[in-house]
Amino acid sequence: MIMKRCQRYIFFLPVLFLFACSEKKVPFRLNNCKGTPSFIRTLTGFNPRSTYFSTSEIRRMGLVLAEGDPKAATREQHIYQHPSWKKGGWLAPIVLDEAGNIYTSPAPFINSLDNPIKDQNTIYKVDAKTGIMDAFFRLPLPDTLSQNNSYGIIGMVYLCESGVLYASTVLGSDRHVQRGGLYAIDVKNGKIIDEIKGMDIMGLGISYITGQRVLYFGSGRGPQVYAVTLNKDGSFRDEPKEAFTLAGLGPRGDDKARRIISDDNGNLEVHAIEFSYNLIAPREKQENVYLFIYDEASKKWSFLPRNP
Repeated sequence: MIMKRCQRYIFFLPVLFLFACSEKKVPFRLNNCKGTPSFIRTLTGFNPRSTYFSTSEIRRMGLVLAEGDPKAATREQHIYQHPSWKKGGWLAPIVLDEAGNIYTSPAPFINSLDNPIKDQNTIYKVDAKTGIMDAFFRLPLPDTLSQNNSYGIIGMVYLCESGVLYASTVLGSDRHVQRGGLYAIDVKNGKIIDEIKGMDIMGLGISYITGQRVLYFGSGRGPQVYAVTLNKDGSFRDEPKEAFTLAGLGPRGDDKARRIISDDNGNLEVHAIEFSYNLIAPREKQENVYLFIYDEASKKWSFLPRNP
């Protein structure tokens, strides 16, 4: 369900005019405004230009700051972790805003001992100045929690233009019922400005290539990728519509979008994985990347195979 706020009625007796909310086409831009947290400069031996944040360290629960090449064998020799960065258990998404604040959320790893189901809808924030992590926002909990589904928040993305953080969750969903949703959160006042309910949603991405602000998101139930147009304030302008599908692609043919990135040309890189609501060992998580380009003539997205 989308909170509607779009139609206006104007009366000029004896005629009634109905105007649908519309905005002029917006120029293409990259939705990449992430700033550098200032607390890094206070850490001895860390160069902000060569550091990165990670939640994928197999032997380190929580968020870590590392320096150097992520693929280098010796990278663990130069890692920093504030004590507060473990309070959310195992984590997954990492999003930075223009001030360098970091937003992340829990994700179970092998088991849910360090990730209680009731906390899986919590968004944590690492303050850009102090480096301290605290709970920032808790998405609404469903009426029913399923013990067969250990996941909560799966996807997050930040709209630079409006200062809105989008978070998707599948908490409470089971084999038969989708209890997940998508929430648009104003990070300045910590309030939900819009929401979509009753859909299990995974990876998120933002593109401007159609002359509009569009949020793309993958289904947690199938290979479909949906799109919803965004207003300038970050709210949803219309109902989600299927934009394209991953059906038949990859080794299994049923990948689900985990992350969606718009490149410099507006093409969409879709990072996809197998997902069935149950915990999978890291060595079994195989990610495939698919490239989709937008055809102005047909107004459709098309899959572009990569050169072997």
